[in-house]
Amino acid sequence: MKGNLLVLTFLAFLLIMLSSLSIVQGEKINLIVVGRFIDLLRPYLNPEPSIDYVAVPFRLVDLSAQDAIKFLRLYFPRTYQEMKNYDVVMLNSPEYRLFTPTQDRWMFNAIQEGMGGINAGSVFSIINEIYQAWASSQTSIAFPNDAIAVANRGGGEEMVYGFNVVVNRDFKDPVLLPYLPFDVEKVPCIASSRLVIAKEGAGVLAWQVGNHPTQVDYLVAWKYGQGITMTCGHVIPKGWFDWEVNEYGPDLLMNMILYMSQRDLIEDVLLYHGLKSSFVEYKTQIVSLISLRDFVDKFGANTQTIQREIRELDEAYQEGYNLYLDQDFVACREIMHRVLNRFTEAEDLARKVKDSALIWVYIIEWLITASTLFISGFILWSLMVRRKVYKEVEATRLRPET
Repeated sequence: MKGNLLVLTFLAFLLIMLSSLSIVQGEKINLIVVGRFIDLLRPYLNPEPSIDYVAVPFRLVDLSAQDAIKFLRLYFPRTYQEMKNYDVVMLNSPEYRLFTPTQDRWMFNAIQEGMGGINAGSVFSIINEIYQAWASSQTSIAFPNDAIAVANRGGGEEMVYGFNVVVNRDFKDPVLLPYLPFDVEKVPCIASSRLVIAKEGAGVLAWQVGNHPTQVDYLVAWKYGQGITMTCGHVIPKGWFDWEVNEYGPDLLMNMILYMSQRDLIEDVLLYHGLKSSFVEYKTQIVSLISLRDFVDKFGANTQTIQREIRELDEAYQEGYNLYLDQDFVACREIMHRVLNRFTEAEDLARKVKDSALIWVYIIEWLITASTLFISGFILWSLMVRRKVYKEVEATRLRPET
């Protein structure tokens, strides 16, 4: 009896664990980005269906101190509970000295409790007051880069000669390895990069070669408390992540975000790459179809058939979208393939409705044009040919006064 009770207890515990895991996998990743190049990051994050993000511009080189503090006040979490709602925080070379001690403590505690984090640009600057603020912060303790050691070397001697990235084949998790067949190590990175020094216990995902006299750390990671944090040698999305020189730059960044949020990693690169394109294509085509429906509706036509097609397409898309969030990419691909193929039928139907609605417009326009031509011709014929209503003007002569 006692043995059966233990088995039941174990099974209940296992079910709870599995259900909590499925909830994590089936939810969007909440990301907060604080720092530089916010507008450049939007094309990376906007097309990604599995990410909700809040962007906080926060660097004085881009805006005034007054505006930076205003953005931080408006968009940064106002309570610790709000901070914990984020899965990942990206410190993209922010003006860290303007954070309050409370905000610094919130980020540190949230990482300890499971939030992921990445600080891009090593210690954020070669300006003393900026890198010292980061090196002396509580949050920097949770990151794998030895910020104090880098600060003692003047903030890392920012280099701008250009470099290449060498991936560590021995890193324990396949964050970057799936991209090796796509020549990501040959990407020329023309960007400023700073020194990264991995702390003891941190793992090196990749090294940078070219900017510094010797090969130095580029991307390092570790687990701190319940969270996973990373440090990158330059600000994202510059350098290695620049999609103009590295087609897979956004995908690399996404795999890093998945790793920090402790989700399943992307293994089939081409499958994932194609899926992102299909979601973008769907949004483009559905907007076009809705615009066509609205156009036809202005002429008083019955658009119920078009609306039904839009509703059915949206339902199928939602099914694929949910599979994407569950990271069932194979099943998602099949559904998205069917959805995109169905757009051809939906557009043909919409064009038929449009043509039916416009044919009366064409007929009325033709009748108006023909009537105008007929009336004008009749008046012209009556005046100039038959001259039925034409009267000659009589000449008058001046008569002398009597």
